[in-house]
Amino acid sequence: MFALFQRKLFKNWLMILGWGIGLAVLGYFLLDIYDTMFVEDVNIVQIMEIFPEEVMAFFGGSDVNIYAPEGFLHIEFFSYMPIILGIMAITSATSLIVKKEEDGTLELILAQPISRTAVFWSKLLALLLSLILIMAIIWCGFALGLERVDRIDIDLSQLVLSLLSLFAVLLVFLSLALFLGMVLPSSGAASLVTGFLLIASWFITSLTPFNENLEPINRFSPMRFYQGGAALAGFNQQHFFVLMGISLVFFVLAWVLFERRDLRFGGTGWLRVVFPKKSN
Repeated sequence: MFALFQRKLFKNWLMILGWGIGLAVLGYFLLDIYDTMFVEDVNIVQIMEIFPEEVMAFFGGSDVNIYAPEGFLHIEFFSYMPIILGIMAITSATSLIVKKEEDGTLELILAQPISRTAVFWSKLLALLLSLILIMAIIWCGFALGLERVDRIDIDLSQLVLSLLSLFAVLLVFLSLALFLGMVLPSSGAASLVTGFLLIASWFITSLTPFNENLEPINRFSPMRFYQGGAALAGFNQQHFFVLMGISLVFFVLAWVLFERRDLRFGGTGWLRVVFPKKSN
């Protein structure tokens, strides 16, 4: 089991460094931009008032104080990270098991003296650790940026809370993609459906303040529990544990289905839940 975990983690090194360093560099320079706003006395609020409220809703709403550290980081970074990193998490999850079925390599792995449970959890834990490492690299980028600025006061432990909120919402869609990969006919179908739900959830939660008719749907939106930069001002533990609980349910369902169904290849068939036949 450890060998599978180690191999999967090693194969993810390029993804970890690419996403982690890229977003860490973004965070590093964002803090420099925040510091420049005060030096140049830029009135960003007047500029933002030009945009309709519906547009600003996708960046946290027009009531977000961009001059406050939590407001600035939410608008400039955390507001759109669930979409950017969410697509990466979804594609990684659907290729974890189902993609291996489709290219025939999973059959070779299971032909060895190793259980399906060991294969499932070792690969999943390696992917989760990869995501954690990406978050850690992003945190390092922000930490280095804080050393260069004078006008922003953020405790590094508070920044961890914002990244925890981001990690929790990513975990929901990662687990959903893994579950749908066990049900839908192909990894592509699972990625498509989960990606659609991710974007739909983002749109619905963003537009609900301007359209009360969306509130009944928004109750089921995972993005409703996402805090992002707002966690810098106060971390909502209840929202965090709701997201983690949803993820755990989908992980367990995916694991159970993987244990019970027959393997399929090339994305053939529909509703791949296959229960054991009763012996005569």
